Amino acid sequence: MILKMPPTKSNLFKLQSELKFAKDGYELLDRKREVLIMEMMQVIHGISHLQRRLNEALQKAYGDLYDAYVEMGSEEIERANFAFREPLKVSMCEHTVMGVMLPELELEKAPESAELGLLGTSESFDSAVKSFSDVVPLLLEYAKAALTLSRLAKEVQKTQRRVNALENITIPNAGDTIKFISESLEEGERQSFFQRKKVKMNLQK
Repeated sequence: MILKMPPTKSNLFKLQSELKFAKDGYELLDRKREVLIMEMMQVIHGISHLQRRLNEALQKAYGDLYDAYVEMGSEEIERANFAFREPLKVSMCEHTVMGVMLPELELEKAPESAELGLLGTSESFDSAVKSFSDVVPLLLEYAKAALTLSRLAKEVQKTQRRVNALENITIPNAGDTIKFISESLEEGERQSFFQRKKVKMNLQK
């Protein structure tokens, strides 16, 4: 589509500069999109492996907890749980990949507990406690991966929209308009040339 602007040399130079800038921007955005997609594929692969490990760890933890309920009963389980009331402390910092802020999660402090033997807990309860403690780092890894994937996906969509706009609208429109202005200026120069020639011929008569 030809942009509505006067076919002047100043507009021609301006559009030529803008077209070069748009093409450079397109190349940069296209490379950024490729890098982000590669990052996404790595995260997706990692999540698939992590889900398997997390499922296995949770199955073991809930299996141990089930055994503990059978051996101790719900009241004893509830009493023993009072030793684990302190919440987890998790810190989050961020780093950038191609301008995208990606999270880093770290367990600052695990909940402290009393000595399990002093609580009169069963071996299956002690095993469940350890199993669920082992699940925590996996959950943090999964949360980090899921948040990373979400942010990368949003950035890829945004970058793709900008690439499409440059490829399908900005660059073609600028190119069409440059061609139109160039042809208009050439036509104007030809007319001016013929007019000067005609004036010259009339003066020579």
